[in-house]
Amino acid sequence: MQVRLLAFFLTTLLIQSTNLLAQSPTDSLKSRAAQNRDAYRALSRSPEDTTRSVFNFKAAPWYVRASPFLIYTGAGKPKDRIAQSIEVGKSFNVIDLGIAVGRNALRPDSTFFVEGRVTMDVANYGVFANEMTIGAGRVFDQQGSLMLELTYNIIAQIAPRFAIGLTTGYYDFSNETSDASKTFYGICVRYGLLRTDSGSLIRIGRPRLGRTGRSGHGRGR
Repeated sequence: MQVRLLAFFLTTLLIQSTNLLAQSPTDSLKSRAAQNRDAYRALSRSPEDTTRSVFNFKAAPWYVRASPFLIYTGAGKPKDRIAQSIEVGKSFNVIDLGIAVGRNALRPDSTFFVEGRVTMDVANYGVFANEMTIGAGRVFDQQGSLMLELTYNIIAQIAPRFAIGLTTGYYDFSNETSDASKTFYGICVRYGLLRTDSGSLIRIGRPRLGRTGRSGHGRGR
C-alpha cells in the first residue's frame, strides 16, 4: 500500500513539474486577457511606429490623380458647369501632397487655376478606399480669385497602380467684389502605389499586408 501511494505521489509531482517547464515566463506573468490583447494588436496593427516616421521627399513615390469630368449642380449651360483638373505629387503613407492645375469651366476665357492639395487616405476595405482632400489656390481671372476646395473620393483599385472612382465636393471662389460656392460630382482616377488597410504604402512585388479576402499580385497604392 505504501509503495502504491509513493508511486502515485511521484507521478503527480512529475506531471506538475512538466507543466511548469512548458509554461513560458511571459505566460506566467500575463493574464489571459493581456495575452489576447497583445495578439490582437500584433495582427491588426502595422509594425511601423508612425509617430517616429519622417517625411522623406526623395524616397516618397510619385502619384497622379485626375478628374476628367466634374459637373456642377444647379442651372446653366454645359460649358459653364463642367470642370477638369489633374494633380501630380508624392505619397507619404496615408498623405498625398500635390499640385493641381485645371479649369473651372469649359469656357476659353480666364478659367485656369493652380492649387495646392493635401489628400488623406481615410479608410480602406479590400479594393476600395475613401479619400478626403483639402486644397487652396488661385484662379487666373481678372480679379485673381482665391479658390478653396473640400473633396471626398471613393475609389476602387482595378489594377496594381491604377484606381478609378467617384468624387464629390465644393469649390469656393472669392475676391474683393464677389464670391461663389459650387458643388460638384464627377469621376476621378489615380495612378500610384496602393495602401494596406492601415494606410501603409505597399511596393509592387512585395506581399500585401492587412488585406483580407484577396490574393494575387502585391499592392502598393
